[in-house]
Amino acid sequence: MRHGGSQGLSIVEVVVALAVLGIALAFIVPSFVGHLQTNTASEVRSQAVFLAQREFESLRLQDPSTLPTSGSTERQEGYGGRTFTLRRTYCAQASLCGPGSRHIRVEVVWNGRTVYAAETVYTSLR
Repeated sequence: MRHGGSQGLSIVEVVVALAVLGIALAFIVPSFVGHLQTNTASEVRSQAVFLAQREFESLRLQDPSTLPTSGSTERQEGYGGRTFTLRRTYCAQASLCGPGSRHIRVEVVWNGRTVYAAETVYTSLR
């Protein structure tokens, strides 16, 4: 609705444009947030896997007979701007532990939730 030589947008045109923009954003924003959450979860899991692998590598350098035969240890470790809890559990299955072997479980916890867990048996082959 323009009168004479006036330029610009009428209030109706502005309201319609804002309504169209609002509808478009209503569909785009949830999709964006969903993708952001998926990417964050994937990044956290990748970091947890890396920390668990590094934990197992440090254990592999030790003589299995010098590792504890029971119990668990916990420590905090920062990685990628996040703080994870690394929990080692020794000989959770006693049948897998002997004089030269240890069953070890490593859990990586973030925000109170176990993100990754793995277990193995270390033995001395000498």
